[in-house]
Amino acid sequence: MEKEKISVIIPAYNAETTIERCVLSITGGGDQNIEIIVVNDGSTDLTRELVEKLACEDERIVLITQNNQGPAGSRDTGLKNATGEYIAWCDSDDWYEPDCLETLYKYLKEYNADISVCRSQIPGKPVEYDSSVIQCWNRDEAIDMFLEHKLLNGVLWNKLIKKELFDNINFEKSLWYWEDLQVVWKVLKRAKRVVRFNQAKYNFYVHPESMCAKAYTEMRAYASLKVWNEIVEDCMRPEFCKHLEKAKIRRYVWLFGDLRLMLKDGYKKDEDIKAIQKIMRDTGLCGLKSIHGIYRIYALIAMWNISAASAVLKIAVDKNNYISDVAEE
Repeated sequence: MEKEKISVIIPAYNAETTIERCVLSITGGGDQNIEIIVVNDGSTDLTRELVEKLACEDERIVLITQNNQGPAGSRDTGLKNATGEYIAWCDSDDWYEPDCLETLYKYLKEYNADISVCRSQIPGKPVEYDSSVIQCWNRDEAIDMFLEHKLLNGVLWNKLIKKELFDNINFEKSLWYWEDLQVVWKVLKRAKRVVRFNQAKYNFYVHPESMCAKAYTEMRAYASLKVWNEIVEDCMRPEFCKHLEKAKIRRYVWLFGDLRLMLKDGYKKDEDIKAIQKIMRDTGLCGLKSIHGIYRIYALIAMWNISAASAVLKIAVDKNNYISDVAEE
């Protein structure tokens, strides 16, 4: 039986220095029944020309050029044009190991799963781990793992997902952050089974100019509050209510991380700071207990006195904490 088709979607904006490495890491895997959809999102550099050249050499590569619509608009365009039975994602500054797709597909089929997940790695930062570990979860177990946000996180790029799970799901163009987190949550609610194998098949590049490395913005606050409030609201529904406490705890942890960045960067929109502070207060002790070490003291201060928290937190915030969390283990 012929292997089913995989569509790999690459959103690209001003990616001239990395896009060839990204695309060639996928075409070099040797899988013929794939399409690689590069969405050139209004780039002003040589991204389009470089991909055009690659597409002339390999008919599996499809280039779509559009006016700049941001990460969500790029992903949505790619998804709407995908023709494969399965969807994979790669960010334009990252790259696959040669057998990434093959291994994702293998485990998805072997475990009759809807979503297959591999480990990611930051090249040059070796981490010891047991590559033989394979975990398979039903929907509720997978949701619990997602809310723990360690072995199963909210990025799309280390996952192979049945296309049917995306039916009637759109990426919200108002989100310039966490649009993938929102969509991972939506497809996860539909999945019957998720498999994760502990092999690093995706290479994550920590770009010094990435959106997450820049000063905290209103767009980031909007996205964090919107997406995590939606997740908590979903968990109030009867079919997901068993996950409500974990959802509230994860929202607390995530927003406390945002608050630390806000205070470090001198974020001025008090409305957003107060919204996070209220959520932290409402979550209370169960949220506070999820914060470890000295940060628990900082969280306690922040729940009740932002000025005092600002004075204390600015000496301890590490702006790269989010990146290390996202890039996993």
